[in-house]
Amino acid sequence: MNIISQIKSKFNKKEERTVIEPQREEMLFDAVNMDINNTCNQRCRFCFSSFWDKPVNMDADTFRKMIEVLPLVRDYAGGGYGFYISCIYEPTINPNFIECLNSLPEMAKRKCFFTTNLVRPMDEEYITDMISANVGLINISIESLRPERFEYITQNKKFHHYHNNLNMLERILKNRDDLPQFRFITMLLEENSDEIIDLIKYCQEHFPIMSHEIRTPYISVYDNMKWNESQLMSKQKVEKLTNEIKSLGYPVDMDIKSVDDLEILDDAPDESCGEENKTDFYAEARKRFSKVEDYEYLFLRINPDATCIDKIHNEPIPISRDDSRKFFEDKLFELYLNKAKASYCDDYAEINPTDGDAFILIDKLSRNDAYVEFTGWCCPDRKVDTDRLIIRLTGDNGDTHYYHASTRKRPDADEFKGKSEGWCGGFTTYIENDSLKDSTYSVDLLYEDTSGKTIRYSWENLVAIS
Repeated sequence: MNIISQIKSKFNKKEERTVIEPQREEMLFDAVNMDINNTCNQRCRFCFSSFWDKPVNMDADTFRKMIEVLPLVRDYAGGGYGFYISCIYEPTINPNFIECLNSLPEMAKRKCFFTTNLVRPMDEEYITDMISANVGLINISIESLRPERFEYITQNKKFHHYHNNLNMLERILKNRDDLPQFRFITMLLEENSDEIIDLIKYCQEHFPIMSHEIRTPYISVYDNMKWNESQLMSKQKVEKLTNEIKSLGYPVDMDIKSVDDLEILDDAPDESCGEENKTDFYAEARKRFSKVEDYEYLFLRINPDATCIDKIHNEPIPISRDDSRKFFEDKLFELYLNKAKASYCDDYAEINPTDGDAFILIDKLSRNDAYVEFTGWCCPDRKVDTDRLIIRLTGDNGDTHYYHASTRKRPDADEFKGKSEGWCGGFTTYIENDSLKDSTYSVDLLYEDTSGKTIRYSWENLVAIS
């Protein structure tokens, strides 16, 4: 018996195996996007929003009910997390906007932000109220400081309001210390490309901003798609401008697409059928995981009429006003539990697996009210398909379950194991709490090899569930 086999034999003795308890984690929405109205005071040519609905403004009482979701939302830390008081439409045109802001609790400072085009006529009191509210970040759109160009891009003849508000904001900020963070956002267009450098300099020199975001329009099937496509620049022009922006030395976030990127997107092969022509239960599981592990899965959109849309139902659902906190808790639990359902594997037939020797590391073992999460990697034999994996849990009293796993490359593990060619299979699965009956479980990875046979790799530890 070789050394590896001796070590595995030792760990396979149940009484000598280490029992690992999952780390407790809080269930949170990654983001909640709440629009307090459904219209805008501009009609920017690049915008994807539609404005044919009847205008609806959320009242302050409803707002107070909706923000009961705040404790269930991840703190804002960049990357799209947090509580968006406005996302698609312009919040300042809601006549209840300041009253709504004034009702935000202290915790909102680390969770909330809003975006404004700053076009509504404002006085010093209005601007002071905006920046005094419990928000952590204010985004301000700035497409041009040239009146005719501004009015062309935004299809709004109120440049003088915008310019006055900018100047007033600058004056007010100079006399205050306790401020939210500010970020300017500019849509890079062929139309304003010659002004981008000046806009970045202006914002940095006149305002205490954390960053300036420069991005190109979304290209999708909207009425303005052709116009947006016409505003993308050549790859060479984008590279030149990008280098100029970097040379400024200012904190600028860039998400810039060129015409060449659009052509690559159009020519991309259709991979909707996956790597295989036939449908199997591995492919079906991958589809389920792709939905629940999407970047925006734990997002909730709240509409001004007190309905919400999630990634399970994708249609407006009325939010209970009698107990909105419980509604949001139930909705969050539903989303998490749906993740566990993606891993269900009720029809797996285990047929005489062959034991294999492989290093297994589970580097995340956590638990919340809905499920236990396993994330790790394995360096299996070269003959196995790392995309065809089933995870088996066997309880101390014989309770046995099979689960699919989302599989992915783990270059960090390749480097750790010194695999120059790379052969580490990464995996994640979610185990519904209520499906498990025993107190401790062993964990086995069941991979298929190229001939269709099953190779079993056993984790050296046990996991405590109860």
